[in-house]
Amino acid sequence: MDWGSKASESSFFDTQLTAQIPGTSKLFTAPGGVIYEISASDRDAPLKAYKDNTATGGALLTPAKTYKLDWSSAKRVWSNGKRIFVSTADDTVNVFEQTAPATGDGAISLVTTLPRSNRLTEILSAEDVWMIGSVIYTLSTDGTIAHRTYLETGDPGAIKPTLGASVTDTTGLSGVLQAWSPGPGAINTLTLTDDPDTTGRISKYTTGPFAGLNDEVTVGVIGDVMADPAACLADPDPGIPPYFGTPPAPEDDLPTAQEPSDPSEQQPSNTVTGKFTLGNGQPAAGLQVTVTAADVVAGSDSASGAAEPVLGTATTTADGTWSLTLPSALPTAVRTAMDDNRGALNLNATTIGTTSSGVPVLGVDALVAVPPQSTTLRSASGEETAAIAEAIDDGHSVPILPNTVNDAVTDPTPEQEKSTLAAQAEADPKATGDTTPTWQSDRGTLAADYNPYLTGGKDISAETVTPRASGTCDTLRFKKSSKIKYTVVGEAHAFWDVKASFEYDSTMNSSVDIAVNSNGDWKVGGSKQVSHETGVSTGYVNKGPYYARQYKVPVEYIKYKHQRICSGTVRATWYTIEAGRYKVPSGGSVGKIGKNVSSKDGLTPYRNSPKRNRAKVERGTYFQLASKKSAKFGNAVNFMGVALGVTTGYDKNHKQKIAAGTRTNASHQIWGKNGPVSDKPGVFYSY
Repeated sequence: MDWGSKASESSFFDTQLTAQIPGTSKLFTAPGGVIYEISASDRDAPLKAYKDNTATGGALLTPAKTYKLDWSSAKRVWSNGKRIFVSTADDTVNVFEQTAPATGDGAISLVTTLPRSNRLTEILSAEDVWMIGSVIYTLSTDGTIAHRTYLETGDPGAIKPTLGASVTDTTGLSGVLQAWSPGPGAINTLTLTDDPDTTGRISKYTTGPFAGLNDEVTVGVIGDVMADPAACLADPDPGIPPYFGTPPAPEDDLPTAQEPSDPSEQQPSNTVTGKFTLGNGQPAAGLQVTVTAADVVAGSDSASGAAEPVLGTATTTADGTWSLTLPSALPTAVRTAMDDNRGALNLNATTIGTTSSGVPVLGVDALVAVPPQSTTLRSASGEETAAIAEAIDDGHSVPILPNTVNDAVTDPTPEQEKSTLAAQAEADPKATGDTTPTWQSDRGTLAADYNPYLTGGKDISAETVTPRASGTCDTLRFKKSSKIKYTVVGEAHAFWDVKASFEYDSTMNSSVDIAVNSNGDWKVGGSKQVSHETGVSTGYVNKGPYYARQYKVPVEYIKYKHQRICSGTVRATWYTIEAGRYKVPSGGSVGKIGKNVSSKDGLTPYRNSPKRNRAKVERGTYFQLASKKSAKFGNAVNFMGVALGVTTGYDKNHKQKIAAGTRTNASHQIWGKNGPVSDKPGVFYSY
């Protein structure tokens, strides 16, 4: 829906309505919601007409009529409703009449053929062609938009067509591959780039004279655009929020948005817990769990590796759970790493064993603790202490996996990486959802029925596991490779009469998934808290209305090889992908605006939201999230073909904010993704 087609403050939003046609078919549209399908496979109905009835609650493709006309070999088709222009392989352009242009169910017959001329050649060689009334527009490959008038004279049965002289509207448009008009006096263009965060950009112009209105109405629109142009355009009432279909009814009983409050806040603790299970979900009892500090040797690239400091051991109970109280006095290097991480201590809990059929298995859990002995924590205010404590992340239930990977795993080739789900999600202009796949391959995609417990043709998921460690053991870590990747850390939303801000200032404060490879493929689970001073202020402020984008910051990611060595014998080998620190690449940005997430805003998502999650922002006021955790942003980064998710902690330096304007006709509504905005919404959306 193009709302405000001739206004600089305009919205281009997704109605969330779709339909499917065979991949061999072609489509073209005409005014009045008429859509034509040219079928290459249906001999009985090679041309079908549909009516778009979505604005009144009907189907997007409501059948209107079928025709025997076969235009499957046509090079290009365009229409103004009453006339349909069909260019053939030999550059003949036949003109057909539709006797019922408003409904698409009339008779279609040939009425004339355009005479060959330089003016026709200009149309046929254009990158794009569209029509408004009697005016044919073209977009040339050099970025020129021009128009000419189409006229008919003579009696029915002897119509003589004429193309007027070409009039140039503008020249030099860069990267524009498509253009169309929502109605008279307005033109939209679509620009594609190699960057998925900016590709599919729609810009808006007016004609007579040609002038730019908005260079970025939206981004992330890809594919062939076919407009349903209006006969005339009028500016919408600025006091009415945009809608599609039925106008929204006012909700006067909505509460005013208030900051989240939670009396059961996380508290700093020396105790960490977890659970290990067999592959079938049953408890893995009697196994020794070793807990090590993760960040102390994070930078080691020594050929001999470096040992992770052991902070204690525990044994899994009958239900698979384990618990460990960390030492009251942590080693100096561990304490320094914890203080550098704003009081959050990243830990690894590992256990190794052997199944009843002799298959070595491994359990790895990444945990975050916030011990009260942190210097950072002791010097923090109450508000800061609560924010730091939000980083606590333990108590996971983790399955033990086959440990069959060798110690010579290489990085994927560029071609292999491009074929992964992580690379596809990264290249998609639209944010691909909230869920990161648990199992991933860095060399392609895994089968839908992928089973990590098939070893030697046998499923070992239910086999009993006994401990494998013996003697004095060390866990060595080897740095294999690293890369700086821009990572989604948040988003903000602004729809009608509001401004959006996302602030990520002074410090990192995000929890990033860890991926583990023990059997040749990668399992995502557990997280690592990345919290330290960055010394930069980044984000975006007061964007909108009609603006919703993710935000990304540069983080260094590292692939490690780990080995558990007991009395000189390698008992287990595994690999991890972990976030390091905020790190700006040479000549790079301190942060970047990411993908368009405006499809989560607007009337349709609002109507689909739970009513308990809704609230209003009074005109002239603002609302922000500045405490608790955000929602998890799935597929937030792709490191060497593996996607990881990210959760950001809100505090005084990390906020999602919305500021309402002063229009009085309607209140501005927001709603939480995970719950009421006054509880733990994670992220809030806008209408």
